[in-house]
Amino acid sequence: MLSQILTVKSDFADKLAHLHEMLRDMRSAVIAFSGGADSTLLSVIASEVLGDNALIIFAESPVVPGEEQEIARRLAKKLKFNYLEIEHDQLTLPDFVCNNKDRCYHCKLDLHKQLNTIASTRGIKWVCEGSNYDDLSDYRPGLKAVAETGVRSPLAESFITKSEIRSLARKMGLDNWDKPASPCLSSRVPYGTPITLDIIDRIEKGEACLKSMGIKQVRLRHHGDVARIEVGEDDIPFFLDNNNRQITVTALKKLGYKYITVDLQGFRSGSLNEVL
Repeated sequence: MLSQILTVKSDFADKLAHLHEMLRDMRSAVIAFSGGADSTLLSVIASEVLGDNALIIFAESPVVPGEEQEIARRLAKKLKFNYLEIEHDQLTLPDFVCNNKDRCYHCKLDLHKQLNTIASTRGIKWVCEGSNYDDLSDYRPGLKAVAETGVRSPLAESFITKSEIRSLARKMGLDNWDKPASPCLSSRVPYGTPITLDIIDRIEKGEACLKSMGIKQVRLRHHGDVARIEVGEDDIPFFLDNNNRQITVTALKKLGYKYITVDLQGFRSGSLNEVL
C-alpha cells in the first residue's frame, strides 16, 4: 500500500521512515486495535512491515458501542490482519466504575497488562497502541498507563500528527480515514457518577437513535435524568424542526431521561473535562 503513495512531504517521509525502522527493529508486536483511524493505520503499516509477526488485537468491551465493534471486525477482515479478539470488561474494575478523573488510567492499565500477558505467552516482546503526537498535549490519563506498562506508541514516537494520519490513510484508501473519534461510552458520564451497564446502555441507544436520523457526530452526555446532546454547530438547527425534536424527545424519554437538552456550544471532544 505505502509503496503506491508517490508523493509525501519530505518531513513526513522522514517520520514514516522512522516508523518503519522502529517496527522492523521490534521484529514482532501486538497492536491494540480499536477500528479508529490511528490504530488502523498503525495496524496496516505494522502488518506490512512484520507480516504475521504483527498480532492485531481488538478488545471487546461493554463500554464500546456495538456498532464500533462491528466496524473493527469488518476492517480486520477486509485488511486481512493476523487478528485476535479478547474480552475486556471495565465494569469489573472498581477504580473504573467509581469514575474518578483517572478512570481512563485504570482501564488502560488493566488492558495493557492483559495485552502484555498475551504477548509474553506468544514470545512477542512489544505491545503497541495508536496514540498520535497530538494526543501528548491533551488530557489523557491513559498515557500514564502506557508508560507504566512499557507499551509503545509508534505514531507518537515518530511525531506523526492526526492530520497526517488522516491524509495518509486517505491516500492508502482506508475506509475510515475520516471516521470521527469515538471514545468509549463512559466518557459521556460526568466524573463522580458511578458507571453502570444501565447508563451505558441508555447512552448507546440514545446516540444510535440520533445517528439513525442522519447526525454523523454526536455525544449524549448523561447527567442523571438530564440528557445533554452535543452535535456539530451545523447540526444544531436540526432540532428546530418540530418533527425531529419530537422524535428525539420521545426516544430519549423512553430511555428514562426526563429532560432533553441541546448544548448550544455544540460538540467538543472531552467536554466533561472542562470541570477539571
